[in-house]
Amino acid sequence: YREADGLTALSIAAGKKHKPLTEILASCPEVEVNKASLSGITPLLMVAEVGWPDILDILLQRGAVVDSAPSGKRAEDNKIAGSTPLIGATKYNHPECVKRLLANHANPNHQNQSGISALMLAAEQGFFDCVKLLVQAGADLELAPSGQLALTMNLCGQTPLFCAAKEGRTEIVKYLLDRGANPRVQNHYGVSALWIPAQKGMLQVVELLLNAGAETHVAPFGNLADELNITGWTPLYAAMKSRKFDVVKLLLKRGADPNAVTKLGSTPFLLASEICDLDIIEACVEAGADLDFAPSGPDADNLNITGQTALFMATLKDRVDVVKFLIQKGAHVNVQNRYGVSPLLLCAESGNYELVQALVQAGADVNITPKGELAEENFLAGQTPLFGAAKKGHVDICEYLIQNGADVNAVTMTGATPLYTATEEGHLDVVRLLIRHGADVNRSPKGQVARDLHIENQTPLLIACMRNHEAIIRHLIESGANVNVTSERGSSPFLAICQHNNVELARLLIQHEARHDVEAKNLYDGKINGLIVAAESGSFDTLRLLVEAGLDVNYKIEGKGETAGRTPLFCACAKGFQDIVEYLIDRGADVNGTEKSGLSCLHIAAAMGHADTVRILCERGANVDQQFRFEEQDVTAYDLAESQQHDHVCQVLRNFGARQPQHSTLPSHVEPNK
Repeated sequence: YREADGLTALSIAAGKKHKPLTEILASCPEVEVNKASLSGITPLLMVAEVGWPDILDILLQRGAVVDSAPSGKRAEDNKIAGSTPLIGATKYNHPECVKRLLANHANPNHQNQSGISALMLAAEQGFFDCVKLLVQAGADLELAPSGQLALTMNLCGQTPLFCAAKEGRTEIVKYLLDRGANPRVQNHYGVSALWIPAQKGMLQVVELLLNAGAETHVAPFGNLADELNITGWTPLYAAMKSRKFDVVKLLLKRGADPNAVTKLGSTPFLLASEICDLDIIEACVEAGADLDFAPSGPDADNLNITGQTALFMATLKDRVDVVKFLIQKGAHVNVQNRYGVSPLLLCAESGNYELVQALVQAGADVNITPKGELAEENFLAGQTPLFGAAKKGHVDICEYLIQNGADVNAVTMTGATPLYTATEEGHLDVVRLLIRHGADVNRSPKGQVARDLHIENQTPLLIACMRNHEAIIRHLIESGANVNVTSERGSSPFLAICQHNNVELARLLIQHEARHDVEAKNLYDGKINGLIVAAESGSFDTLRLLVEAGLDVNYKIEGKGETAGRTPLFCACAKGFQDIVEYLIDRGADVNGTEKSGLSCLHIAAAMGHADTVRILCERGANVDQQFRFEEQDVTAYDLAESQQHDHVCQVLRNFGARQPQHSTLPSHVEPNK
């Protein structure tokens, strides 16, 4: 009888663990004891795996081949090729079967298709009795898988000791070492028998291997190590990465190098500094760690860790205790990473006062700045620690740095000063402090970089007005800031404040002799004034102030850009600011005036869907059928509203007698330039 794989009745009985039937069939002279299935499974292999030593004896006495093993494609596909009865008995931890097979001269060094021997299996699984039997029978302690399949399965080089060590089989590791197993064995990509136990924190196994002479400097290499990102990781680095600190301390005591560099440029000491465990950092320093080592090279650049020493790492983590310890041991405090950022700049910006104090007391340069191409590309060049603290509003740190010689007027590559950035970010207390210590209230960004960023000549007062920082504006004016300064494009504090509808500040500026009729260029190089700015931003109170001060309500944007010819009324109509629209018309604004392209106030209000604004314009005399040329057509406000599907606007226009087109030729959703 045979099943699909060709198993004989004897093999099936053994596989089903039917012992009485198996015994009967094994003793039957007619049964072929070496009859294998299509996969090569013999009754002896099946019985060995089940673990019946007495039936094993019967089969052996009847001539069963002790080292028979499945072979061929079917066996390979089923992953049983090369598995002898000895390997099968070991796999399922049947030491009595192992003993009887060995007594019948089973080969203890036979390897299956993957290169695995019985001893490797027993060592890895922790089957100590099987290990002892196999070793006593002459199993090779240094036998390891090899060949393409073993390589594919990452098994090459894994001796029985390696297998036992990686699984933490302490008793077996000791036994194998006592019998001469090589403690320095490595797999095919440089992982040693010590490496995995160190990574897993198996302290006893690590100690046994070290006592036997395992090397602490061996590290993975090659393509596979690269793929796993462990190239250059010594056992110490692996243990550190896994935070197995008991193992770390033991390795350091046994001479492991805290300065061994990985492929990516890190070291165990740098990793300890990143983890920021002071106890481990102290152990590394005691073992000779290089305090000022920093990663370098392309890989370090890609990871953005170039130049980052242990002190730098500890500063990143805001660890005052670690920083103080490293300083005490002589670490250099003025190191800079690849962007030129120093520890002092880091903690000044993060707001760690105690760290700032510790670094300055240790000699950190309070005026150190990032330099070089990368610093410039990232707009870091020239940023002092005071600039960083001012930007984040850390007034206590700013004061401490100034007391220790920080330059309050230092400029960055863009020309910005600490006062400029504090003003921009709205930090009033920092602004007051800087001015009190001599910061120039009228210094502004200058030069090509400032021009490229469109911030040239923007003084602190101008940027404060742009951001509407009222308290800072008042303090800057009181401190003598020039109220009539103009930027590269002609903007002034007064024009900037016009967009915020802060009429009190507008009055304050005028009281301090700010020109209310100043003009500047818009994005289209058109010349604009405060009325245009106020109308566009809906700043009604400010607009009224300007009209009362005598500005022309029919002022037009000058220039050749697409905004040329627009009036304050046009700008208010485009946004639908009804209160401004009514006010301007009451003050004489021309309701039928047009911009450069011929677009009128009614046209733009209709196109934008502002029905109430359209109604106001019609009530105040706007020509409801006024046309402008658009894509070779004469277009009315009604045409525009209809094309935009603003039905409510169309209804208003019809109510005021607008002519309705017989058929519209405008494409849907036509929107004139706003």
